[in-house]
Amino acid sequence: MTCPVQTAFASNKDKTPPPPVDERILIESVDTSAGMIVLRYMRDGTTHTYALDSVSVIKVGDANSDPVAISDIKAGMQVRDYVERDDHTLDSLLVSEADRAPEAPKKK
Repeated sequence: MTCPVQTAFASNKDKTPPPPVDERILIESVDTSAGMIVLRYMRDGTTHTYALDSVSVIKVGDANSDPVAISDIKAGMQVRDYVERDDHTLDSLLVSEADRAPEAPKKK
């Protein structure tokens, strides 16, 4: 009987830690005329398209910021929080400048 965990550990002879997981959600694109945004989940590379309508609350910076228009958000910003109204519409969205991607650990 083999144990995959032991096999994986044994094959990592240089003891390099695994690469970090990028947990960020980034805005990939913004279509202000259609009221649509595309979010990219960096963890697995998937994208999801959402509508923002006149009822959606959009904030840039922190949760205490004043609401802004969809034209104030830009591709490359990081999503800090969001609430889905349904599968395709966001009720609220909080974004800010993106954090740097996590760096791969250095070999020992």
